[in-house]
Amino acid sequence: NDEARMMDVSGDQSDGRGAGIDNLLYSVDTEFSCFADLALTSPGEYYKPGEGSLIQAVFDERAFSRSNDQLVEDCIKQLNNIFPSSRKLKCTWSSVVKLGQSLYREKPGQDRFRPKQATPIPNFFLAGSYTYQDYLDSMEGATRSGLMVADEVIARADGPKGL
Repeated sequence: NDEARMMDVSGDQSDGRGAGIDNLLYSVDTEFSCFADLALTSPGEYYKPGEGSLIQAVFDERAFSRSNDQLVEDCIKQLNNIFPSSRKLKCTWSSVVKLGQSLYREKPGQDRFRPKQATPIPNFFLAGSYTYQDYLDSMEGATRSGLMVADEVIARADGPKGL
C-alpha cells in the first residue's frame, strides 16, 4: 500500500533503490508550485546509490527577497508538512538558482487574461500553456490546449460550411 508506506517514518524502505513518487508534482499546500524527486524522475542523471533523494522545488518571484539558506529551510519545512515520512531525513547539500521572470505567479483573477483557443479571426486558433485551460502553465496545460484547438477545428469542419 503506497499510502501507508508514505506515512511510515520508521526508516529506509527503499531496499537500496530510489523509492517514492516518480512524477512531477503540483501542490496547493506549499509555497512552491511544482516539485520532483530528480533521483526518481531522472535516475540516469541524478540517482546515486546511498545518497537518497534530490528534490527540485520551483518557487516564484516572492522568494527572491529571502536568503538562499532561508529558502532551503522553508522548502524542507513545507516538504516535511506534506510528506511526514521525510521528517527524519537530513539535507546534506542544497543549491538555489534564482531566475527572474522564469515563472508566472498563479493568483486569483488571472485566468481572465488568458486567451481562449478560438479567436475572432476565422480559422485562427491559439494553442499553448498560456491559453485558457484547466492546468497551470505546464506541459500538461500545453497538451490540453492543443486538444482543445483540435476540438475547435473539428467542430468547424463538421459545421454547415466546414473550414
